[in-house]
Amino acid sequence: MSDLSPQEAQNLSAFLGNITEHTDLEALALVTREGLRLAFSCIPDYDINPDLFSSMSAVVMQSGEDAIRTLDYKNLLEVILRGDNAFIILSNAGRFFLMGASRATKDLGKVVSVFRYYAQEIGKRYPRK
Repeated sequence: MSDLSPQEAQNLSAFLGNITEHTDLEALALVTREGLRLAFSCIPDYDINPDLFSSMSAVVMQSGEDAIRTLDYKNLLEVILRGDNAFIILSNAGRFFLMGASRATKDLGKVVSVFRYYAQEIGKRYPRK
């Protein structure tokens, strides 16, 4: 996992496992600010290129951060993209961000709550440099 020590990688893996345990996401990733995929998992029938998904997510997060800065708001917490039949959530997690996707839109509220908690915990342990 990038420039992480084995212990840091193990700790991040545990966070991702907890997110998976508490949600029914179809895809979950931990991505660097530059769009490098550190971890990615998805259900078998979720047909997406993980590298493309991670890099597109980084572009969306950077656009969100630019908008927040332009509007003189404090800190981008998350971006939610929602379509008729699916959603993607991107959450600021210190020097990383979390990405989750699902076609179960009824679960969006629960996923947002779980992501907010774990993104904050990851951000505390791995602050932005």
